[in-house]
Amino acid sequence: MKKTLLSVVFALCAWLAVCAQQFYGVDMDKLTLIVEQSEKLPQDNAVFLMNSTMETLTKTPMAYRKALELVERRLGNPADSLHSEELYIAALQHSVKGYVLGASEKERQQRLLDNALKNRIGTEAANLEFVTPDGGTHRLSDYAGKHVLLYFNDPDCDACQKVKQRMEQSTVIKGLVDDGKLAVVAVYPDDNAKLWKRGTYPEWMVNGWDKAQQIEENELYVMPPALPVFYLLSPERIVLMKNETSLTRMENALGKVMASGTTDAVAVAKMLFMK
Repeated sequence: MKKTLLSVVFALCAWLAVCAQQFYGVDMDKLTLIVEQSEKLPQDNAVFLMNSTMETLTKTPMAYRKALELVERRLGNPADSLHSEELYIAALQHSVKGYVLGASEKERQQRLLDNALKNRIGTEAANLEFVTPDGGTHRLSDYAGKHVLLYFNDPDCDACQKVKQRMEQSTVIKGLVDDGKLAVVAVYPDDNAKLWKRGTYPEWMVNGWDKAQQIEENELYVMPPALPVFYLLSPERIVLMKNETSLTRMENALGKVMASGTTDAVAVAKMLFMK
């Protein structure tokens, strides 16, 4: 039954790709449907489908460029419901290796790709250093042996305050912290020390500040236009989720991770790919 369903999905998506390349432009609804179907497949199959779709669209350069616009606006946007880092990377990799774009266009796509590949899902996260209000200096590696929920936020951000309040009330997160399975590390990435010191956090949440400005100056992590965002790291500091904006999706992911019982972080990351 599962194989039959996958065959139907692939046939539908292939047909939609052919239809899309027949237009002078691109039917955004059809391409959006392809992306939506991709995210219901295992990661390897979804990436294959994305590559196949992009290859089909090379026959119509204008359609190909419009598809890349859609990819950047939706797949590459953490706040979008279709956001998918792995499908975004697949499309960008196709664009820089292909023959459709000119040199200057490829340079821009390469910059986007370089940013997307930083702290990629399934790889080891950069060992960010931060300070805490007591004057201590810490690194993410200090929390080895626990999953880490990395919470990039701004104390002056209304959305951040609302999310933090919801986190304080989350029985899922608090329960995992109490059981010693999870560390929640809130990090302020900007350079306003007074603003950071005004922020308040529950005692079970680590309050950190990137005082050395590694994120900005060294591009250790690429911040999206708006905060807050979450990263979920394995006990070995492998990235399981990246630039997630939804606390609800993060709570669901934590439930899946803990229920899986597997220590294979890459397998877990692929499992969480399917929404």
